Amino acid sequence: MMNIVKQARSSIPPIDHALASIHMTHNKPFQRSRKKPRAVERWRYAFAEKYMRLLIIAVLTTLAMVGCASKEESGTASPSVSVSDSTDGPSQYMAYEHSIRLDVEEAKIASVHEAAEAACRAAAAEQCVILMSQLDTGRDVSAALKFRATPSGIRDLIAAIGSQGDIISQSVTGEDLATPIEDSAKKLAMLTDYQSKLEALEERASSDIDALIKVNKELASVQSDIEAMTGHRAHLIERVETELLNVFISSTYNRSFWKPITTALSDFGHNLSEGIESAIYGVAFLLPWSLILLVFGWAARKLWLRTKQRNANA
Repeated sequence: MMNIVKQARSSIPPIDHALASIHMTHNKPFQRSRKKPRAVERWRYAFAEKYMRLLIIAVLTTLAMVGCASKEESGTASPSVSVSDSTDGPSQYMAYEHSIRLDVEEAKIASVHEAAEAACRAAAAEQCVILMSQLDTGRDVSAALKFRATPSGIRDLIAAIGSQGDIISQSVTGEDLATPIEDSAKKLAMLTDYQSKLEALEERASSDIDALIKVNKELASVQSDIEAMTGHRAHLIERVETELLNVFISSTYNRSFWKPITTALSDFGHNLSEGIESAIYGVAFLLPWSLILLVFGWAARKLWLRTKQRNANA
């Protein structure tokens, strides 16, 4: 910018030539000015020359600043385009969770449950882990399992378990973990930088016992935060690299014809006792209200008979 101003100054012709040309074209005004003292004329020439130079320098400076600003705007506009372009596609930090509901015969629920666990143990190469296993063998037999494995391992598990019965429902949900993963990386970088600064400060404060104790205490706290953040980030990465599978096994459509009847007969005594219990509660609640209504009815009838007798006597 300074080079442009210097070149502009050198390229400006002397103000005396400009004023001389003006004097030749406008002869009469300058003839009048000749009558004024020479000191006033020199002051006017010097003032005009300085004013024109300052005006030209200001114009050139403004143009240079506008040019630099336009370059900076053009330079900063390109990263925004790249960021927007990168967010157009699907996120690479998606965590998926699958759910299937399997309907089998009641007698086969336990065997299907064991087969699902065996299929997961056989898929150790796919990082398959049993996170939850539940089997209810009461009157209503059912089972539930939860697995974690690689995407290909989850597909193999769904195919193996689905062949054991009828899949009556299947769903998948996804969660975008891009923001938590990026935030954890930034926090981890900040903690690491803070730790390095504390270590440098520890070396300087080796002679000051109080300062050294405080620095070591802060270093221990920062190290604990770094380990916690590292574990949290590793868990998020694991959720992205693996998928979850929830399996629910029941017998709704494959149960036998007599199952509802036997269930109703087995519940007959329980339902009868509950009905009697409800009737007793009802009588207990209605008995005091019945006595109150009986008293009010007797008083109203007696009042009505007395009024009727008075009307007959009248």
